[in-house]
Amino acid sequence: MNDFPKEEFAYRISKVQENLEKENIEAIIITSPSNFRYFSGLDSNFWESPTRPWFLIISKNDPIKAIIPSIGITAIEKTFINNIEVWQSPNPKDEGVSLLKKTIKNYPKNSNIGFELANETHLRMSIQDYIKIKKELSDYNFVDSSKVIWNLRKIKSKIEIEYISKVCSIASKVFDNFPDKIYPKINEREATSIFKKELINNGIDYIMYMACASGQGGYDQIIANPTEKQLVNGDILVIDTGSTLKGYFCDFDRNFGFGKISQTSLDAYKKLWEAIESTLEIIKPGISCAEIHSSLSNYLIQENNNSSVGRMGHGLGLQLTEPPSIMQNDKTIIEKNMIITLEPSIELNNNVMLVQEENILITEDGYKLLSTRTPEKLPIIN
Repeated sequence: MNDFPKEEFAYRISKVQENLEKENIEAIIITSPSNFRYFSGLDSNFWESPTRPWFLIISKNDPIKAIIPSIGITAIEKTFINNIEVWQSPNPKDEGVSLLKKTIKNYPKNSNIGFELANETHLRMSIQDYIKIKKELSDYNFVDSSKVIWNLRKIKSKIEIEYISKVCSIASKVFDNFPDKIYPKINEREATSIFKKELINNGIDYIMYMACASGQGGYDQIIANPTEKQLVNGDILVIDTGSTLKGYFCDFDRNFGFGKISQTSLDAYKKLWEAIESTLEIIKPGISCAEIHSSLSNYLIQENNNSSVGRMGHGLGLQLTEPPSIMQNDKTIIEKNMIITLEPSIELNNNVMLVQEENILITEDGYKLLSTRTPEKLPIIN
């Protein structure tokens, strides 16, 4: 709660209430960790325990309300929220359901009641309980409220931008110094262990995500955990980190070559760098995600480049990935104070690929790099 002034939360709630009015939704029931934190300020890794649901209710006219398990009462009282109800949990027969139904019944019948039901959101409550509430309150309409939330969250506030900028700066510094920390025949697990220690030593709060892969001239995936594989002559290592500060993520990767790297891989690395460089020139408010995708993909067109990654970037904030997606079918218009990633990839063959990623802030008339720019030439470890 101390990370933001009360005025920040008052603004968020007033804006979401405006969105509720526009979408004709009486109230939204929030259960997911990131949205709960966004609107309440509650910072806790207790979300890793799936035993208890937590409910946050925002309506068009009433003050924000929390319905939470009793274990959370002291923590929630330290936020600005005053309207709080609790139940003793775990209680599989009634995990806050009766209290939630009672609150919903205060709204006019036939009202639209929003839940987090669409892509990139989720219900953090029993699906059986959700079905039960829908059935027992059949004189209400249960609708998706994701649009109401994402229309607000996609635009970052000044303080959010400061936190994301800082976490990107820390990770950039560690990446920039990393070639001096690793050596030939180090294994993936050892390399990422060094990287994690450097992140923590430089001020990162948590390392929520770290993918690592390596192979001759590239790698075959970009999502798995490190292994005991040693880095030998001709290998390229990629590390992709989603580290957090004050709950906010960075998300970018860097590549490192070991010994003599094939010219094919060096050319692909250069092509990726040039694709990002060319695309940065056109990024500004008003451009669409589809146009960004086209710029990247058109630059990377080659006979054998059938990338299986699925998109070339995404939104970034309280979650490692947020809407929108840099894809051909995403027509979202980029706006000032959005933060996105650019993440093009090249598949050299069916088992070898290369990826580069940057984090950028959309400014009034262009962009600002939050990650330091990927080196134009692949760093080589000898």
